[in-house]
Amino acid sequence: MTRTLGHRRNGRRHGSRTRLGVGLLAVAIATIGALLVAGPLSARPATVPAGNLVNNPGAEQGPGSPDSTQHPAVPGWTTTPSFTAVKYGTSGFPTTAISAQVGGGQNIFAGGPNTARSSATQTVDVAGAAAEIDGGQVQALLSALIGGFESQEDNGIVEAFFLNAAGGQLGGVKIGPVTAADRGGKTTLLPRSATGLVPAGTRSIRVVLTATRTAGSYNDGYLDNLDLELKLSTAPPPARKPTLVVACSRHVLVATVRPGTAAIKSVAFLVNGKRVAIDRKAPFTARIRTAGLAAQLHVTARVQSAGKTVVLRKAIHRC
Repeated sequence: MTRTLGHRRNGRRHGSRTRLGVGLLAVAIATIGALLVAGPLSARPATVPAGNLVNNPGAEQGPGSPDSTQHPAVPGWTTTPSFTAVKYGTSGFPTTAISAQVGGGQNIFAGGPNTARSSATQTVDVAGAAAEIDGGQVQALLSALIGGFESQEDNGIVEAFFLNAAGGQLGGVKIGPVTAADRGGKTTLLPRSATGLVPAGTRSIRVVLTATRTAGSYNDGYLDNLDLELKLSTAPPPARKPTLVVACSRHVLVATVRPGTAAIKSVAFLVNGKRVAIDRKAPFTARIRTAGLAAQLHVTARVQSAGKTVVLRKAIHRC
């Protein structure tokens, strides 16, 4: 009887293992199937946002002014006084025929009454594309319709400023102005565009519209159909060269080579032509006591990478 009970217990354990094995096999098959459908793990979907990133890019949200005295607020934009939206076809402004020709819709951005210079600003968050931006893979495409009134030189410009996480400016792209000569002395708008690489570290883009008056009482800098798009470049990111940084820590000179794109095998450090250290492991750093050395130190780093030698130099006063 004892053997029978033992046999039954063994049988139950054997059955349990069998069911567990089948369950694990089913989970494994399901997981593999899901991975095959989703694609390889390395093929992470790009997080670069698609389409126009500008809110209310054509001043269509909210009312357009029916004359040259009113200046209603423009939704989606932070504006300085008088920057506004005006209806196409308003007397003294671009006509509805021009709107139909350029695809301008109902309203147009304008500098506004009684102001020599006015602007509108909005900031776009692009932190979701940080990996692609920091890899040098993202291009910004900026375009707009820009124009003015008859032979006057009132004009508009559009700028996109690339900002880091702290709001510091890393670069930018600008289009405009369109001159009276460009317009043939007519009241109209012309397309303008520009492209630029989004710098590494960019986490937001500030779009600024600026209208400037040169004659009359109304600021006739006109803008419409703003468009800011990010495109993922298929070209490899540009190669980065290594850089040499030198600094003093009391009476010790600290020299560091920051790698570029290529992997570094070794760095030989020289001070005033004499080799003082060699480093074959990151971080590639040398610490040199400067007591007894010349007042002016010339630091050289000979960087070996993939059969190529790059020579970097810096000068610094003795610590």
